[in-house]
Amino acid sequence: MWLPVLPQILLAALLLLVPGLVVALALRFRSFDAIALAPALSVGILVITATGAPFLGVPFGVLPVGVATALFAAAGFFLGRLQPEQEPTRTSSSATARSAPFAAVTIAAVLLAWRTAQVIGAPGSISQTYDAVFHLNSVRFALDTGQASSLTIGAMTGGGFYPAGWNAVATFVASTTGADVPVAVNVTSIVLASVFWPLSCLLMTTWIAGRRSAATIAAGIACASLGAFPLLMMDFGVLYPNLLAISILPASIALAARITGAATTQGWGMPAVLALLLSLAGLVVSHPTTFMAWLVWTLPMVGFCVYKSAPRLWNDRSANRRQFNLYAAGVVGYCLVFLALWLFLRPPEEASFWGPYHTVPQALGEALFLAPMGLAPAWLVAPLALLGLWSCFRRNQSFAWAGTAFLIFSAIFVVVSGFPISPIRNFLAGVWYNDSYRVAALLPVAAVLLVAIGVNWADAKLRTGLSPRPVRRVFQRLPDPAGRLRLLRIAGIGVLSVAAVALGQQGGVQHEVALASTRYAINDDSPLVSKDELELMERLPETVPADAVLLGNPYTGAALSYAIGDRKAAQMHILSYVSPELQEIYNDLGAVDTDPDVCSAVRSANAFYVLDFGSKEVHGGSHTPAGLRHLDRNPGVQLVDSQGEATLYRITACGS
Repeated sequence: MWLPVLPQILLAALLLLVPGLVVALALRFRSFDAIALAPALSVGILVITATGAPFLGVPFGVLPVGVATALFAAAGFFLGRLQPEQEPTRTSSSATARSAPFAAVTIAAVLLAWRTAQVIGAPGSISQTYDAVFHLNSVRFALDTGQASSLTIGAMTGGGFYPAGWNAVATFVASTTGADVPVAVNVTSIVLASVFWPLSCLLMTTWIAGRRSAATIAAGIACASLGAFPLLMMDFGVLYPNLLAISILPASIALAARITGAATTQGWGMPAVLALLLSLAGLVVSHPTTFMAWLVWTLPMVGFCVYKSAPRLWNDRSANRRQFNLYAAGVVGYCLVFLALWLFLRPPEEASFWGPYHTVPQALGEALFLAPMGLAPAWLVAPLALLGLWSCFRRNQSFAWAGTAFLIFSAIFVVVSGFPISPIRNFLAGVWYNDSYRVAALLPVAAVLLVAIGVNWADAKLRTGLSPRPVRRVFQRLPDPAGRLRLLRIAGIGVLSVAAVALGQQGGVQHEVALASTRYAINDDSPLVSKDELELMERLPETVPADAVLLGNPYTGAALSYAIGDRKAAQMHILSYVSPELQEIYNDLGAVDTDPDVCSAVRSANAFYVLDFGSKEVHGGSHTPAGLRHLDRNPGVQLVDSQGEATLYRITACGS
C-alpha cells in the first residue's frame, strides 16, 4: 500500500534536508553534526523564503528555496570566519562512537516510519479531526496562489497573520513530489516523524550527554519508543504545526547548550550562533508556543552558566569592572526579555479555554511514567529517564540543568492537567493554550536526553570497575583481552538494543498507534469525511466547473472539497469569515425560487453548487444553516451527483 509512494517519501526527505545540510557544511559543521542540524536549518530557510516570496513577486518553490540556500550558505561561509569556531570537545573518537549516531538514527527512522504508516493507514487517508480542514485546504491554497507565507495563508479564511511554517514545508513537499494534497500531507508527517525528530534528538544527546555508543543507541531507540510524541500530535487536533516545531526543538536546544557551555560539545563561535538564529526563525514560524518551550529550556542553562562563572567574576570584579558589568547586564537583560516574552507572546485568553482532565496525583504519575493523556506507561524509557534524572544530581552536577528542565516541564504538565482553572494555571500554562496535549508532547524531548545521560552514567560506572571480578579475570587470561572485551561489549549492545526495541514498542507506543489509527480510518461512520463523501469529492473535477464555489456545512467535511476535489469551498475552514452574500444564502436558500435577493447573492459569490453531507458533524454538534436543510425538497435546486447519502446539488433557480 505504501510502496508506490516510497519514492515520494525518499524524495521529500532528500529535498527537505539538502538546504539545511548545505548551510551546515558552509558553517563548518561536519559528518553527523551537519546532517543532524539540517532539519532545523532547512525549516528556517523554507519559512524565510516563503515569507519573502510575496514581496519579491515570485512563487514559492524549488527555485527561490535554492537561491535562498545559496545566499545563506555564502553568508554563513564568510561571517563564520570572522570568529574562528572552537574545536569541539569529544568524549570519544573511536570508530564505533562515530558510527553509533548513524546506527541510532537508522533504527529510530525505521521504527517511526513503520509506526507512522500504521497510524495513517493508507497514503491518501486524511485526519478525521477538526483542524484537518484548515491544514489540508491551506496546502491547496498555497499551491494555487504560489504563496505559503505567514502573511498570506490567513487570507484563505479571511484572517490575518498565521504562523505557517508547517504549511510552507507541506506545500514544498506537494510542489516538488507532485503528490496530491492528502498524500503530500501524509508524506510530510512521515518525514517529520521518522527523519527530522530522530536527527534532532541525536544531535541534542550527542552534543549534551556525549558520544558514547551505548548512550547514543539508547537515545535513538528512546525517541522512537514514546507515544506522547510524535504520534500524539498526529492524533489530537490534528496539530501538524506542533509536529513540525517539536521535531526540530531538540536541535535548537543543542545549539543553545553548546553556546552557553552547558554541553560536552562546546563552541560559542559565530557558526553556532548563526545556526541557532536560523533554527529559531524556523521554530517561531512553525509554532510560537514551541519557541516558548525552547525559551524555558534556556532558563536552567543560563542558571547553570551563572552558577559556574558568577563566583569567579564576582571575586575579580574590581580588576575587571567592565567585564563584570557586561556580564551582569547580560543576565538582567535575559531575565527581562524572558519575562516580557512570557507575558506577551501567548495566545489570547479566549483561545486558552482548556480545563484540567485529571487529579494532581494522576497527572504526576503520568509525567513520571511518561504516560500522559491516559497512555500506557513507557516501560523502556521511563525507568531509564528516571535513572538519568537521578544521575543528573549526583556528585558531578554538570547535567543538573537538564534534570531541572525535565522537572519544570513535568510540573507544568501537572499544573495544566490537574489544577483547576485559575490565574496561576493560566500564567504557567497559558502559553500552550492551557492544553494538556501540547504540554504532554514536550515531555519526550527531556526524557530522551535523560535516557542518554542515565545510560552514559551507567556505562561509565561499568567501565570503571563495576563489572564482576570473575568476568574480568577470565578475559585477562585470554589472548588480546582488550579486543575480546570490546567485541563482547559490542555484542552486548546489540543484544540489549534488540531487547530494547521490542520492549520500547510496547506500552505507550502500542496504545497510541491503536488510538491514533482510528482518527485516519475512512469508512461509512467516519466523523469528518466518510467513504461515500470522499468518492463524491474525488469526482468533483468531472461534475463541477473549475471556477465554481461550493456551498456546504464545513463541520461535515464539505469544506474539504477544495483540498480533495480541487473545487473551492465557500468556507475553507470551519471558522472562516462568512460574507453577507454567503450569510444570505445560508439563511434563505430554501426560498431561492421566490426571493430575488438569494439569487443575487448566489451570482455574486458564484456559488451555484451545494454539497450535502447530512447532519453528522466532526464534533457532534449541529451547525447546518437553515437554507441548506431539506435540499431534496427544494424546488430551486437539482441533484447532480450522489454517492450513498452524500449528494451534490446545483442551484437552478438562479440561471447559470
